[in-house]
Amino acid sequence: MRRHVLPIAAALALSACTTPPPAPPPAPPEARPQPATEVAPRPPPTAAEQQQAQKIALHVADLLEAGNEEEARSEIDRALLLDPNNKLAQNFLRQMTVDPLAALGAESFAYTVRPGETLSRIAGRFMGDIYAFYLLARYNDVRVPRLVSSGQTIRVPGRTPPPEVIRPPRQTAEPKPKSPRPVVEREERESTPPPAAPPPPPVQPPPQDVVTPAEKAYREGIAAQRSGNRERAYQQFRQAAQLDPAHPDARAKADQVRRELVLQHERNARGAFARQDLDGAIRSWERVLELDPGNDTARLEKQKAQKLQQRINDVR
Repeated sequence: MRRHVLPIAAALALSACTTPPPAPPPAPPEARPQPATEVAPRPPPTAAEQQQAQKIALHVADLLEAGNEEEARSEIDRALLLDPNNKLAQNFLRQMTVDPLAALGAESFAYTVRPGETLSRIAGRFMGDIYAFYLLARYNDVRVPRLVSSGQTIRVPGRTPPPEVIRPPRQTAEPKPKSPRPVVEREERESTPPPAAPPPPPVQPPPQDVVTPAEKAYREGIAAQRSGNRERAYQQFRQAAQLDPAHPDARAKADQVRRELVLQHERNARGAFARQDLDGAIRSWERVLELDPGNDTARLEKQKAQKLQQRINDVR
């Protein structure tokens, strides 16, 4: 029995002296997500930025009237970069991207464009927004809205309005009510002889269509515009508006032709500069500034051409 106890005791003593295995390392602390860096909100646009954005948006109207959609999209981006809340730029962006049939509906009626009318005026009359002309143009598959002319038939969205809305009748003067005849005593009526019948009024010739100087100038402007002479058309429309400020179409036509002339002279100026015709470029930019005195691009491009011309003269 003693023999068995000693080996067991020795084994227990050896196991007590043996070094225990090391404890596992503590788990690393959980990494807490860092709070995201807050992006500072963009400050609201200044009054100057809002004015510049509105000016650019109005220029977009000119570009879309000429069918220049690519440049118009670029200008819309510029306007919204200055003022993301510019309503006119947002309006044009929507017109360029939305499906016209889905936006305006399939129901429509035929409308014949009258002399002097534009898609802008038609949109203002039937859609309540003069700037919705480009959506109306896309609705009719018209790529260049300003080329729509009188006599052309287009589709206008909505139900057919009453005839007097499409072509309101001319107002005629209401006849004045006759004044009541005085009550006369019977005896006085019997004693007074009846008055002699008045002579028949002379036959008046039918009234002739009198053309006022303002209307004459307006018609000459229409003729010049149809022949492609924008400069004369602009002069005649301006003259008509000055002679008759209440003329229904003269002011709108003058503004339309003025925008067309600005685009025309801008193209002429850039083409002349590319051909190194600096005199021609300067003249064209000066004409742009005459038509649009607040055109900053024209002013900068003119200065650029003048400086280059001065350097060339100095070298010579």
